[in-house]
Amino acid sequence: MNKTRFADMVTGILLMSLAVYWFSQANKMLKVELGLGPGGYPMFVSICLFFFGLLLTLQNVIKGLPRPEGKIDRKAVLRTVIFVSVTFVYVRAMRHLGFLMLTPPYIIFTCWFFHYRKKLVVILTSIGTTAVIYYVFRIIFYIPLPVFRLF
Repeated sequence: MNKTRFADMVTGILLMSLAVYWFSQANKMLKVELGLGPGGYPMFVSICLFFFGLLLTLQNVIKGLPRPEGKIDRKAVLRTVIFVSVTFVYVRAMRHLGFLMLTPPYIIFTCWFFHYRKKLVVILTSIGTTAVIYYVFRIIFYIPLPVFRLF
């Protein structure tokens, strides 16, 4: 377990940084007098993410400041950069192509990227996950998701 202490500490710090950014962005959303409003759920998630990142960081710092061990796995770094880049493009393209059109291919890519190769399961999972997320946000929470607007 000592081999991952430094990576865990860095991951915890990155999670806390991401949580602070998300919270600041969610805090700019429309405020409502009753209920959570559009920023309420993202703020709650970012607070939870911050505390989990803090817990991960503190667990490793309490055991003594960890030091990096071994060499950097360039293949793992490249895979991470590719996945983060595809995710960035997915989020940016969503305002033009819409949630329903972009999410199933993104989920299929994610499954393929992480070496899950059962085609029928991947296709059904991508469609089912997209449908559930759409139903929860659009129908239950009345939160509009991005729609196709390319033309």
